[in-house]
Amino acid sequence: MKITSSFNKEIDIKNRKILIYGAGNYGAIAKLALETIGIKVDFFVDRDFEKKTYLGIECIAPDALCKHIDDIVIIASLNYFYDILAYCQSIGMNHIYDMEDLMHVPVNENVLSEYARDEKNNPEKYHNVVEENFKDKIIINHIEIVITERCTLCCKDCANLMQYYSHPDNLDIDNCIETFNRLLSCVDNVLELRILGGEPFIVRDINRLLDCYAKNSKIKRITIYTNSTIVPNKEVVRSLKHEKISVHMSNYGDVSKKLNMLDDLFNEQGIKHYIHDYELWNDIGDVSYRNYSRNVVEKIYSSCVMANCLTFYRGKLYRCPRAAHGEQLGFFNNNAGEIVDFQTFEGTKEKREEVANFLTKDEPINACNYCNGSSINSRKIAPAIQK
Repeated sequence: MKITSSFNKEIDIKNRKILIYGAGNYGAIAKLALETIGIKVDFFVDRDFEKKTYLGIECIAPDALCKHIDDIVIIASLNYFYDILAYCQSIGMNHIYDMEDLMHVPVNENVLSEYARDEKNNPEKYHNVVEENFKDKIIINHIEIVITERCTLCCKDCANLMQYYSHPDNLDIDNCIETFNRLLSCVDNVLELRILGGEPFIVRDINRLLDCYAKNSKIKRITIYTNSTIVPNKEVVRSLKHEKISVHMSNYGDVSKKLNMLDDLFNEQGIKHYIHDYELWNDIGDVSYRNYSRNVVEKIYSSCVMANCLTFYRGKLYRCPRAAHGEQLGFFNNNAGEIVDFQTFEGTKEKREEVANFLTKDEPINACNYCNGSSINSRKIAPAIQK
């Protein structure tokens, strides 16, 4: 049951200031939608105290909200939606809204980052949070399950480090399902399951995993990420038709050789899909050790869009793909508490508590010292340059 109202252009703002709580991907979407309908944003609110501006607008700390009790605050966050709501209510704010209606405002998506565009094209994730009271449940907003290290491209700047695998493998689908089912037994909902590699359509029996999780009620949405170089087989195409499934098609120009063929096939078969034109990537850098100071690594982590890009790989849950593949490739080891291992399973109650602690822990991990971070301020580079 929904406990907030959605902000829209019909609401009488009565000269109140407009504040967006969340200076991230959803904040960018909210700002763009508001400007599109002719409403000026006065402030962003964010717990990153070093963030003084965001998208050209002043950013204030949460404790400054006490000066805006009668102004309008719009919650632009998934991970902290209920925490933000509870805080705003605790200080007596009178006009608190969610941004569900703003997610559906037609905007010029080209001005959004690639990550914000992905969220804009997946409005069900935000909908599922505000439509159900998830406050006392363990909810994973999105998680990536890696089913192969093999890729049809060899991008020298791949953020997921696929370019470093000298002997890449497809992962065993049965083991992927068995271990991921253990994770599912410990949580209440997964708003989006992302399937990727490598190139996931290399895995000929990916349909078995799709069929398994399309009928799992805990999983609300499934997205397959493809570099648009392989046309899936008939069995996979059949599975892709499920209403819960969509395909994210990366367009890297000439190297995405099957883009038009896939687009035609998916349109013909009624498969939900969208084409993401990548003009630039964030330069995340190589995997050399940075030796950041504590202040620097905290700043990088607080603005990194991949800081909570949960990755399930070889039966383990990681904070981000860099942490997963960097360790597998031998570049570094993750510290205690930075992984939840589902290769062994001693009981749901204990593992659920471990997962809950993992998800609520919000601080830099060892992998951060081997990464530039990925944020709106990152140096931009050309995408998919081949080695």
